[in-house]
Amino acid sequence: MSKIILAEDYCEKVFDGTHETPLATLEGFPLVTSKHIKKSKLNLMETYNISNQDYVKINQRSSVKQWDILFSMIGSVGEIYLEQNKEINYAIKNIGVFSCNNELKAKWLYYYLQSPLAKSYIKRYLNGAVQKFLPLKNLRSFPIQDFTESKEGIVNFLSIVDKKIEINNQINKELESMAKTLYGYWFIQFDFPNKEGKPYKSSGAKMVYNEVLKRKIPDRWSISVISKELETELGGTPSTKKDEFWENGNIPWLNSGEIANFPIIDSEEKITLDGINNSAASILSKGSVVISIVRHIRASILTIDSATNQSVIGIKESEKLKSSYIYPLINNEIPRYKSLRTGAQQPHINKKVIDNTYIIIPDDKTLECYYKKVNPMYMKIFQLAKENQKLSELRNWLLPMLMNGQVKVKDDSLQDNFKEDLKVAQPKPEYN
Repeated sequence: MSKIILAEDYCEKVFDGTHETPLATLEGFPLVTSKHIKKSKLNLMETYNISNQDYVKINQRSSVKQWDILFSMIGSVGEIYLEQNKEINYAIKNIGVFSCNNELKAKWLYYYLQSPLAKSYIKRYLNGAVQKFLPLKNLRSFPIQDFTESKEGIVNFLSIVDKKIEINNQINKELESMAKTLYGYWFIQFDFPNKEGKPYKSSGAKMVYNEVLKRKIPDRWSISVISKELETELGGTPSTKKDEFWENGNIPWLNSGEIANFPIIDSEEKITLDGINNSAASILSKGSVVISIVRHIRASILTIDSATNQSVIGIKESEKLKSSYIYPLINNEIPRYKSLRTGAQQPHINKKVIDNTYIIIPDDKTLECYYKKVNPMYMKIFQLAKENQKLSELRNWLLPMLMNGQVKVKDDSLQDNFKEDLKVAQPKPEYN
């Protein structure tokens, strides 16, 4: 095992972000706080902007650069993010930074901070009775296994796994974008292929004015609302005072924050069948579209049977209307849903808003052709998301053993073999 040294000796610098609270502005630069770091990712979508003046002021003291590790110091202490980008356009507040100025040293520290040894230190030195935090002085005295050349193989091996996960995520973003584009062409612009294979509306096919939508739609298509065509469910929460509703539970139970994941392949918490039977919660079958209705309104698709809390609404598929049609429809409605939110502390919409959403019902042949083109894209997304879950589990299982020397990366052959296993072909689905 490597010798243990302090973070302030290992790193070029250990510092934290501003402790002040700059005013929010409509335009400017994102202000990142501890709550924006989760599962080694940085969520810039939920930050608020600060002025250029405040941005410059904060970065004079706490500027983040490439290969810095951001560390959540308050709340969910110990969440980390490795900044690999050269261009950084955000400022930080209440976040610790381990600045290594070296890629290999930064990656070693990044993996080390996820080890049981590092987590035990975090737990030992947490402060705060109500909200936990780790002071800057404890970050500077954080015990770290020093990096040596013998550790380079471990870093490279774990980096390969992370790279594969990243590639899968990139493919999934491209596939989702393709599916979204196809939906837009067919069901918003109405340029699905006609009998001759030409774009329907652009080719001058018959369009009929619809009084409800105040626009023309293809001939023989109809308009309805979600509640008349599909079954919707509002979730519920079993009593947290009843252990029998939670202990040894095996039924996934989602909260609204987890709807940010697309697709949904697991849940942070599980409940029992007794919990289902003694609450408003119900089980949604895989393939259902789920929508968070509190604060951040988002949609996703279940790849598992799951229950949800009362901040989530589920829309079940029907024989005719599948998730690959419902999901992009709901995503297109989200800007309107946001404008309908009520409540100062917890802006939200209610189930009636979802139920009363207008839905265009295409003819069966058009839907059948759409599903043939788009469903393989969604199936590939689900497959790669599940593959990433297994890769993450493998990585998390190997990491502590690699760190303490139980498992060794002896030579490059293991990495080369693993690289071959991780190669993927870019998907090229047709979507004309």
